[in-house]
Amino acid sequence: MSYESKMLERLVMPNRVEVGRALLRTLLRNGGVVKEFGAGQEIVDQLADEFHLNRGQRSATLETIYRKENRLKKTLLWHRLLFRAADLLASEGLVSRPTRTFQLTRRREWMLTEKGFDEALRISDMSTTAKESLPTKSFEVQKIVKRLVETPRPENYQPFDRNRKLVRTVRESALRLRGFRQAVIEIYDFRCAVCGLKINSPDSLYWEVEAAHIVPHGSLGRDDLFNGIALCRFHHWAFDVGWFALGDNYKIQVSSKLSQLPQDFGHVAEYEFLRSLTRNDAGIQLPREREIYPHINSIRWHRQFVFYQ
Repeated sequence: MSYESKMLERLVMPNRVEVGRALLRTLLRNGGVVKEFGAGQEIVDQLADEFHLNRGQRSATLETIYRKENRLKKTLLWHRLLFRAADLLASEGLVSRPTRTFQLTRRREWMLTEKGFDEALRISDMSTTAKESLPTKSFEVQKIVKRLVETPRPENYQPFDRNRKLVRTVRESALRLRGFRQAVIEIYDFRCAVCGLKINSPDSLYWEVEAAHIVPHGSLGRDDLFNGIALCRFHHWAFDVGWFALGDNYKIQVSSKLSQLPQDFGHVAEYEFLRSLTRNDAGIQLPREREIYPHINSIRWHRQFVFYQ
């Protein structure tokens, strides 16, 4: 038995498989990623609390002598166990290692794969259909996000995907749609572009904001950033049914039908949900980079075919 194994046994530490399962659940709660395990990192203490580790178990260290450099290196045993559990998950294809994630996102993080996402949902007693609404990162989806964000802005943009019916598999289509949603809400910083609302659920699993297609999916609208905008549920609905549109300058235009709306319609307590749009002279809140703004061809189509002028 190795020195490390003897210490784990002597201190009655949880086994690697148990820690791996806890790590998968933690990844799910943290949007699909956790940083490399280090001292002072909140996630390390949270997992230790989950296993009710005592002070001795948390502070125990492994000592390794580097003979060539003639120095002693000390490593916290709990951190080492977390790394071993994560490395086992990676060998099973459930997470990507930080070195691999860094190549994709420039962040050294453990990230769920699609296989790991499915397993995390299973052990959390959640249906895999939750993947359609959870903004949880997976390595495969983040590859799509990266491609969308790095796509050069076209001059003559056509917001219609005429070839969508040729998509090879349902899985490929679902991944692309999730990539679109993830990319859109990320570049808008998880805020509604109209009202600025930014909030998630108490368990941190769900964001209120949604990725809206400007040219609707049902009209073969493309799944890319030039045809997307982040909106809260209220404003997503109002945009989709034509209560408001965007001008070429990204200022909000409100339907003339508003004047015919009964006075007791469109209120949330004292807040006038629709009428407040007429006072938004500053326009919507856009991403930092102009290259990923919604394309004028998309918003012109929406004004012509969805908006009630």
